[in-house]
Amino acid sequence: MSHENDQTEQLGEQEVTHTGKKGGASEARRSNPAYELFVLGELMQGPHHGYKLNEIINRILGPQRQLSWGTLYPLIKRLEQEGLITVFVEQQREFAQEERRERGQPRRAYAITDAGRERFFELMHQPQGYAYHPELFAVQLSKFNLLTPQERLSVLERYRTYLETFRDHYRKGQPRVKLNPQLNEDERTFVLQLVDYNLHMLDAEIAWFEQAIAEIERAE
Repeated sequence: MSHENDQTEQLGEQEVTHTGKKGGASEARRSNPAYELFVLGELMQGPHHGYKLNEIINRILGPQRQLSWGTLYPLIKRLEQEGLITVFVEQQREFAQEERRERGQPRRAYAITDAGRERFFELMHQPQGYAYHPELFAVQLSKFNLLTPQERLSVLERYRTYLETFRDHYRKGQPRVKLNPQLNEDERTFVLQLVDYNLHMLDAEIAWFEQAIAEIERAE
């Protein structure tokens, strides 16, 4: 771990202390459930440092949805307070080339608890409101290796059902938009275009889920 990462992690922890006075943990509680699932999912596979968790999730989310330290560290603090993860201090080791002597400062690492494992599987099987959250599903998909084939199938089928319900809503609403007397013709044209866009997006997503489901079923 570089000196720069040491400083970044320390700044993040200081921010938790500062924001904690004004409800930093409560802010983290309201954050995207994908972030909580990600932290727990990564710790399911072994202990990690905060800087590494930040690095991995930002690779998953992509350049337009970067997770800030101001969100990550209050979340980690809240998970620790709720007994879902535990913190331990390890000794960082660096060796000077000329002396080969050990030096460095202790650094924090995080590990999941039994309660954290239960919460992980709860989030994997029960997304908030049983709705389709693309970011949450992206994290779930990255952790599919921790589920059985039948559990994966259950997650995929639930999301497909939600998307199909949403698609039906747009299909039924399309004729209503065409006949709505409160819309002028210019406005109606672009509202219908929006409906058409949503239907195309939903068709593409549903097709992806159907293919993923079929692959699991063939393997079974």
